[in-house]
Amino acid sequence: MSPAVYVQTNDATGNEVIAFSRTQDGALAPLGRHSTGGRGTGSPHLASAGSVVLSDDGRSLLVVNAGSDELSLFAVQPDGLRLADCAGSGGSKPTSVAVSGALVYVLNNGTPSISGFRLADGKLTAIPESTRKLSSADADPAQVSFTTDGTVLIVTERGTDTISSYLIDERGYAQGPATIKSSGQTPYGFGLTAAGSLIVSEAFGGATGAAAASSYAVSGAGELTMVSGSVGDTRSEVCWVALSKMTASRM
Repeated sequence: MSPAVYVQTNDATGNEVIAFSRTQDGALAPLGRHSTGGRGTGSPHLASAGSVVLSDDGRSLLVVNAGSDELSLFAVQPDGLRLADCAGSGGSKPTSVAVSGALVYVLNNGTPSISGFRLADGKLTAIPESTRKLSSADADPAQVSFTTDGTVLIVTERGTDTISSYLIDERGYAQGPATIKSSGQTPYGFGLTAAGSLIVSEAFGGATGAAAASSYAVSGAGELTMVSGSVGDTRSEVCWVALSKMTASRM
């Protein structure tokens, strides 16, 4: 597949994915707009990370529809995107989604929880009784993602200043959560290095100049251990993390 970038509009009347081609020097060019079949919340941006996620093989694109409580699946084709399926998210106000192979978990913010799906033959199938609550009804979760080997699922909880992890069993069911206190306030977006280290942005409630980041080790049993406490960057409301092979960037 040719390199591409995908964003969602979060439009309340009809959510869309906007696609851009990307050249080797990073230049973008519009490729088209594609209806998700669902609705966004209508807010200028969706307060989360990972609301649009590409599968490991690059053939599927998953998009949450926070306004209609749905998850959309697109097939990535040489001539663009094709809407392949749309399924209920297993809760309300889905804001983030994670995929590892054929296993998908969606994060619901309105009902703080995660719910599992199977991805096969261009369809999403809900995993029965896979919904798991977060640590608190006040969790206000920001992002869900798998570790690189797909054995652990991680969720940042802004409302409780904690990070929760779930161990994925051989059937694809999440066990947990195990929850630890975040090093800093308002843990938001995160990324995982190739070696498995967890890098988390900390928005500190939007306080001016207080934003930071911290890092954690993830054990094979899904337990999180702090490696580096909060490191400030003098910025405000840092929310997202992007990792290269050598560095981490925060936005």
